[in-house]
Parts: sequence; C-alpha cells; structure tokens
Amino acid sequence: MKTRKPMVYNNVDHKLTSPFIRDLKNRTALDLAFQSEERWDDNQKTKFISSLVTGMAPSKIVIANIKECLNNSEPGSHDYDYFNKWFKLAYADISIDGNNRTITIREYMDGLVSIRHGDYLLPNGKVVQIDSTNDIWPKHPKEFIDFINDNISVTVSQYVNASRADLTLLFLNINDGMALNSQEKRNAILVPFSKWVRDKTEETYNSMLIKVFPTDKQKIRRVIDEYIVGMAIYTTYGSSVSIQAAEKNKAYEDDSTVSQQTKRSGEIILSFADFVKRNTGDELKNSSTLFNLFMAYNHILDNKYVIQNESKFYNWFIAKENKRIGSTNPIMTTKGGESRTYASCNNTMSSPELTARYEYIVKDLNEVIGDIVFLKDENRLFNKTERYQLWENQKGICTETNKIIPESEINDDSKWAADHILPFSKGGKTVIENGQLIDKMANLKKSNKLEVVA
Repeated sequence: MKTRKPMVYNNVDHKLTSPFIRDLKNRTALDLAFQSEERWDDNQKTKFISSLVTGMAPSKIVIANIKECLNNSEPGSHDYDYFNKWFKLAYADISIDGNNRTITIREYMDGLVSIRHGDYLLPNGKVVQIDSTNDIWPKHPKEFIDFINDNISVTVSQYVNASRADLTLLFLNINDGMALNSQEKRNAILVPFSKWVRDKTEETYNSMLIKVFPTDKQKIRRVIDEYIVGMAIYTTYGSSVSIQAAEKNKAYEDDSTVSQQTKRSGEIILSFADFVKRNTGDELKNSSTLFNLFMAYNHILDNKYVIQNESKFYNWFIAKENKRIGSTNPIMTTKGGESRTYASCNNTMSSPELTARYEYIVKDLNEVIGDIVFLKDENRLFNKTERYQLWENQKGICTETNKIIPESEINDDSKWAADHILPFSKGGKTVIENGQLIDKMANLKKSNKLEVVA
C-alpha cells in the first residue's frame, strides 16, 4: 500500500505578463464535475481587469498539480485513474477556482478584453487617461503597460498530493468562503475508515452527539466526525496514546490498528450511544463529560461488568463528575513539574492527562461495584489471594514493562491488571498458571482484547 503524503499548497505571485500566467489557460484542465464552464460576459471581464489593475481584486487562482497528485496515488486506484486521465491529455494542472479569471487575464493580454475608461493614477503621480482609443492592451500608453508589468501580479495557489475527493471539498469550501479543517482533510482520504467514521456519525448523532454538538455548522464542519475518531482511538488503545492530530491522522491509514478494529469500536460506540439516549437529558452538554462517561462505560465493558440500574448509575456518575471537576486537589504532575487538577486535565486529550482522568474515574467506580455495577462472569476475575500469588511468583515485577509493583498496589485495578495469558475469551482459565499481574496500560495495548459484552 502506497503511503499517502498530506495535501499541501504553495502560494506564488505571478506577474500578469509572465509566461506562467499567459500559458495557464492552455495547461489547465477543467473538471466540469466541480468547476463550472460558465463564462463571464464582457462587462464582467472588464470589471475584473479594472479591479485587478487598481489593486481591488485580491482573490487567488487555485489549481492542483496533476503530476504530483498522480505520484501520490496508489496505482489502480480511483485517484490514480482520475489524475492519469488528465496527465495523458498533456495537462499540467486542474482548475479548482479561478477559471474565469485565468481566461480573462489571457484575453486581456491578447487585446480581447478592454479596461474601464477613466483616469488611472500611477505611483509616480502621473495620471493616465484610458478611453475608447486605448482601452485594450496593444493600444495602452507605454507608461501604463510598464506600470502593469512592474506592479500588478496575481496569486496562484498550487496544491499537490491531493486526492479527487480533496479537490471537490476544496472547491466547495472556497466557494463557501471557508478553509478546510483538519477533519475534512482526513475525510477526503478514500479509505474504508473514512466512510466508517461518517457512518458512525450519522448513526449516533441524534442519540448521542447532538447533546454536545447541537449546531448544524459543527455537523457540517466535521467536528463530530473528529469526536468519533477519538472514540475509536480510545477503544483501541485506551489512554495509553494521545488523541491528538498525529494519532487521528494515523487512524486513517489502511494498516492502522484503529482502522482494523472498527467492528469492535463500532459495537462499543453504538452501545454507548444507546445508553446515552436512554438515560441522559438536557444536563449533558459538555463534550469532555461525555467522553469521561464513555471511558467509564468502556471500562465496564472491558472488564465484563454489567450495569444493573442504568439511570441510577448515570446519576451517580454525573454527581461524581461534578465533584471531580470542582476539586482543587491535583491528580497528576506534568514532566515540567506543573500540578494538574481533574478539571485542567479535561482541557487536553494527551495521554498523561487521559490516563490521570481514567485512573480517577476507575477509583470512583469501585464505590458502585457490587451495588449498581456487577460482574457478569465471576469466574473471570482473579481474586485477591490469586493476585497476591501472581505478584509473588513475578517477584513484584510487571512481566510486560519490568516496572516494580508495590505490594500496597497489588489490588489496585486502576494501575495493575490481573491478566489472562491465554485470553479468557479464547478459553483461557482463571488459574495461577495462566495469569500475570501487569501494568494496566500495557494490558490495554494487548492486541487480543476481549469482545464486547452488552
């Protein structure tokens, strides 16, 4: 699988009389699927040239380099076939926005478009009069031509490494007066994960996401798609990795673990969305609180627990969450020595802060184990005696990370997991010979994670 490079662009100012601008019309392909062939009339052309010459037309011409986009495409893919078609026709670029401007500039330089009549003030203070006798390029006064040659440019934005979907989104956003955001760029990548994210957004918007992302603008701008990506990353890695731009970009790779775990992630996300729909009201408006609830829910599923009374659990969680947010006690210290409260950890999705939040939530969850939340299969878990035996057999050392396990933390499930070497879901027995006491985060990274149990 060819590794795609990200779409980027360069802005270059070209003089109107430059060979690049004069040849732009001939070297640029027009894709009628997203770029209109409609031509300006003479009045529109004259208005544009007059505005350009007087510095009142700052808009850019936007194109995509065909060869660079082709080289970034997987042979045999839709993208490859698309760009190869234009390449074989000897086009250098594809017009995204500015076709009429490109044509008008070329026609003006060829003497086919006139400029508005009137007085034009030059930088040296001299006034040039333009009328019906000199309103086209070949008849302009020499000082006026010199002025244009020396001072008037047009900016060309040339994109490279774009996909066919990128071009469509780019055109739509330019014409909406909006720039592409990061998630829209990810969604333009034509991989199965991209469609999966959009599908999960649609499936969960009315039941869950609308509570914290209620506006149409947010839906259109793919903010909620990005939220779903974060959930998928979390169900794959837990809090052991950050949920930030680099990790989100990586999730869109065909060989990404996140993109390969969509079946399991989808089951958890849809199950959680149904839980939210059944139990929440207008009080749930914060996206961080929703994600913290999701971490708790995922922990319950991962550890084969079942929520006996959903409404009671939800109300308990929200009450606890409000206390956690209101607490001024630090729950972690950054590498730089800065103390962080639970509330301040809510402001970022980096791994250390996520882990601190997760551990705090799991610690509180212990209050309702056996009351609101019950173990679905009591034969699955190692008891305290067995956990101590595992610790002794390992001489107090984590078998995955070589970290020292303090005796006082043997039963702290937020830090150390009593793990089945042969997974319980694969028939592994809860016996000392099949057990190991390991770092909680290392346990979450293990590839053979247990299936979802509703």
